[in-house]
Amino acid sequence: MADFDDIKGRKPLKNQISKLMSKGRICHGYIFEGPVGSGKKLIADAFSRLLFCKNPDKLKVCGRCEGCLGHKEQYILKSDKSISVEDIRALIKDTQLLPLGSGNKIYIIHDADTMTDQAQNAFLKALEEPPSNVYFLLTVTNSEQLIDTIKSRCVIIYTGVNTESEVLDYLQSKYPDTDIQQINFAASFSEGCIGRADTLITDETFRQTRSAAVRYLSEINTDLADKDKSTNITVFLEVLQSLFRDALIFKETEQTDNLINADFLDIIKRTAANYSSESLFKACNYVAKAAQYIKDNVSASIAIGTMNVELMEELNI
Repeated sequence: MADFDDIKGRKPLKNQISKLMSKGRICHGYIFEGPVGSGKKLIADAFSRLLFCKNPDKLKVCGRCEGCLGHKEQYILKSDKSISVEDIRALIKDTQLLPLGSGNKIYIIHDADTMTDQAQNAFLKALEEPPSNVYFLLTVTNSEQLIDTIKSRCVIIYTGVNTESEVLDYLQSKYPDTDIQQINFAASFSEGCIGRADTLITDETFRQTRSAAVRYLSEINTDLADKDKSTNITVFLEVLQSLFRDALIFKETEQTDNLINADFLDIIKRTAANYSSESLFKACNYVAKAAQYIKDNVSASIAIGTMNVELMEELNI
C-alpha cells in the first residue's frame, strides 16, 4: 500500500488531510476529485492506510498497531465503462459482514462519477447508515456527476496537481536516458499530472497521435485530420491546439521559453511567420471548439469537418 511519502509535492492536499487527521473527526465518506493522471488512486490508497492505523500522526502511520500490521480489509470497485446498481448492491451486502479482525473495512470506488443514477441512489442508502467500521473512498474526475445528497455526506478533497518543475524532476529521475526535449514536452503538456506525464513518455499511440498533429500543422492539410483521427481524436485536437498556441506565442514574443512543443521549433516558427496573430488566435479557438463538440458527444466527423472548414477559410487554404 502507498503512503504520503510516495506522493510528490501537493502541499495544499497534504495540509488538508493532515488537519483532518489532527482534528480526529473521521467521516465515513471521502471524495477525491482531480483530473485524469493526477494520482487520485494513489492518494486514496495512502489515505486508507491512515484509516487502518489506530495511532496515526497527521500523515504518518505508527507501523506498530494491529491496523498497520494485521490483515487489511480494503476492497476496490472499478469498471471500464460505468458502475451499475448491481455492483453497488454487491458492495453494500459485503459491508454488512463482520470484519475478519477488529479493524476497519475500507471500500475504494474508482471513477465513482461513472455510477448510474440507480447505482448512486443505492449507494446513498449505504452512506446514510454505514456500519461504524466502514469507510468509503471515492475517486472522481468530476464531482458534478454525483448527486448532491452523496456529496453532502462526504468530505470532498481536491487532489490538485504538481508544479511543472516537480513533474520535470520526477521524469528526469525516472527516465534518465530519455531525450531532454521529450522530457520537457511531457512535463509541460502533462498539466501537472504525473500519471499523464508517464503516458506521454511511454505510450506509442500518443507519439503517433502527436506526430499526426504535427503533420497537420506542417502541411495545413485538412485531409490528415480525417486520416489520422483513429489514433486518438481528443489528444489529436489537444496537441494541435498547443501547436497553434505555441505559434501565437512565438509570433508575439519571439521567445521560446514558454513553448510546449519546443522540439518542433522550426514548424512553430514557420507557422508563426505564415499567419497573423489574429488568425492564429482564431485557429486555437476553432480547435478548442472541435474538442468541446467531441466532449458534448457530437460525432468526430462533424467536429473535425467543421474545424477543417473554419481553418481553411481563416488560413486561406
